[in-house]
Amino acid sequence: MRSVKLTIAGEYWDSQIYASELILFGFDGSMHYIDWRAAIDYLASKNADIQTALRVSFTDSDLFYSPNVLKVLSDPLIKSTIVSQLDGLANRYFEESSNTWSNFWKTGDSALGFLPNDTDVYYNKIFAGADDGLYSASRGVASKSSKIKRQKHHDARYFQLKASHRFTSIAAAVGVDGLLEFPLVDGGKLVAPEKVLATKDCNACDWAFQNVMGWTGENSFVVNFRKERDQRTNRTKRVFDRVIDGETIFKDSRISSQGKGAFEWGSKDKMYRVSDGALEVFDFEPYTLKAVNQRMEVKGESFSQKGKLALNINSSQILATGTAAFGTVIELTDRVLVIRSDGVVESFPGEAMHWRVFPRSENYGNQLHIVYEDRLLIVSYVHDYFVNQKTKMTGSKKNSSSEE
Repeated sequence: MRSVKLTIAGEYWDSQIYASELILFGFDGSMHYIDWRAAIDYLASKNADIQTALRVSFTDSDLFYSPNVLKVLSDPLIKSTIVSQLDGLANRYFEESSNTWSNFWKTGDSALGFLPNDTDVYYNKIFAGADDGLYSASRGVASKSSKIKRQKHHDARYFQLKASHRFTSIAAAVGVDGLLEFPLVDGGKLVAPEKVLATKDCNACDWAFQNVMGWTGENSFVVNFRKERDQRTNRTKRVFDRVIDGETIFKDSRISSQGKGAFEWGSKDKMYRVSDGALEVFDFEPYTLKAVNQRMEVKGESFSQKGKLALNINSSQILATGTAAFGTVIELTDRVLVIRSDGVVESFPGEAMHWRVFPRSENYGNQLHIVYEDRLLIVSYVHDYFVNQKTKMTGSKKNSSSEE
């Protein structure tokens, strides 16, 4: 099943989507806020024959993952109607701008005052990493009469920020200063000082259940946490265990490809490795603590090779990577590749300014945003609803009992 696309013309630096609002960071320091649900509803009203496909694709990504909805989709007549709409949407071309969407579009000054290396939106705040530190500002339109102040939290060179879905924390890759974690309390207040998870070089990171994986172009590691029962509260707590190096995670693969370049990354239940023109995928089972027959049963973490896919790329070409339910994303010097969960490889040519996925989101987890020099391309993936979540090769498993 083909992906569906929507283009927004303009010169942007980055994008975020949060709480029914598309946020665009302008090159000129402006911030643009689009009422996303209203904008898609407007498109749906103008395209009644594919209105359900538009809403599922762009505003309700998790709808078809629901067990109850999946039962409805098992009806061949209903499924064929939905699939027909999705196919019809893939044949349409939508290009919007601040002019065509003026009724849904607000513009104001950026409270940040700089173009960030990376951003995340968490607890209604925009967190931004820069070469000189970590900042935050409230989400909203700033104007001359109503300024939004930024706050600086920490000094370091920030490469990537990743907020956790479950553990009310932000993980941060800070280059030679390692991998950090900032807990949040009281509805989004950042706690200082930070936790130093690892002192290894780290240019990118992502959550893998209660753990955090970090990597550079040369190495990778997982900061592993145990789950223990708090005797005082009887609740499960997250306790640091150890740092697991890539030598352990990808042991057999590293031995077989010794002396050859590689790029490694991971998220949630899967770890990835590109080497010698192939993508290797490893299943990751986290440390678990479960009550079985009135006693606690412990299961340690494990890594196991899932399979290998041929890719006509070299690891030295890789600039950045990421993972969502629909597959894993690889940015190269001249294009962005999506290795989809159904085995299809999709290529988006051209040099990207920024790109991002939204695996933490319940409504936009199927979206890939690619910012080019003159536009934002929003790609929505609708194939993963019909893929076996337990056996799929790439992409994070949905509806997992231990889902991060």
